[in-house]
Amino acid sequence: MRPLSFEDDLSKLIAQAQPSMLFEGSTLDELEAWQTRFRATLIGLLGIQPRRAGLCLECQDEVDCGSYVRRRVQYQTEPDVYVPAYLLAPKRIPEGHRLPGLLCLHGHGHFGKDSVVGIDDSPERKTEIDKHDYNFGQKFAEQGYVVLAPDLRGFGERRPGYPGPHTDYCPRNYMCATLLGTTVVALHLCDLGAALDVLQSLDFVDGEKLGCAGLSLGGRMTMMITAMDPRVKIAVPSGCLNLFQERYQALRQCGAQLIPGLLRYADTPEIFSLISPRPVVIEWGLSDPLIPHEWAERGLTRIRKAYEAAGVGARLYVDRFDGGHVFSGRVAREVLRRWRAGSL
Repeated sequence: MRPLSFEDDLSKLIAQAQPSMLFEGSTLDELEAWQTRFRATLIGLLGIQPRRAGLCLECQDEVDCGSYVRRRVQYQTEPDVYVPAYLLAPKRIPEGHRLPGLLCLHGHGHFGKDSVVGIDDSPERKTEIDKHDYNFGQKFAEQGYVVLAPDLRGFGERRPGYPGPHTDYCPRNYMCATLLGTTVVALHLCDLGAALDVLQSLDFVDGEKLGCAGLSLGGRMTMMITAMDPRVKIAVPSGCLNLFQERYQALRQCGAQLIPGLLRYADTPEIFSLISPRPVVIEWGLSDPLIPHEWAERGLTRIRKAYEAAGVGARLYVDRFDGGHVFSGRVAREVLRRWRAGSL
């Protein structure tokens, strides 16, 4: 019998990983103490934190979209690092009235933020939106939320050759970031923290009413920014109810979301558990090939334990729907309405 290949060795080691910081408590005090310890561990794993710079927010153009206005904006996160984004604001906001703000995040699509805000001016763009129900940011704006949809690093206008043929630079970006002692996730979090600053800077946004929603990679980053930034009061992560421990074959394309050493301590359910007691709507398309049912149920059991320890099991919503890797919005729409009304 030939020796196992290195790939087989790694797969076996990942399958056998025993994370050492799973939440084992049952009370709110135990949960909060665990969250403090694990969040500190997670920050250490993320590597060097980028140095933030002033926002320098500027509006570059705007389009009347009927019930809302879509503005193209740009803001600074690190020195000389600028994020292109779309800001969608409902029209006719009464003077002095402030609306809730939603950060809406794209996944591994060809067009980044554009699909999230419903820009479908070519057959290729329309196909992407239709395939994944991708224009959730547009729909939220039509429902009366202020929406900010940025391009994540390495996507949309922030990848080489855009809008030409799509090349996934995630593995290379991950390797370059680790050479610098940081991670792409840490860089994403820097940008997303700045995005929350943008929303809070607007006089028509209620800075205490901020949420985040995203699909696929955007769902993963929704999980991350909500876990790490208490300003996010509600989250709708979609298409990301999977664990790194079962994703070995997919990791070659996921450098934008990898955290070195994570499996020594925890996995995605523990990061989700940092969100408790804030409400979260986890979307799970039951025919999504990226979410194995057995592993998803294991993950939910671990997340539910954290919510039950906080005495808020009802704030963990799981939208199981008949569909694939798409943004549902079915449950999220009602949960967000109740949150907006202050009844959640």
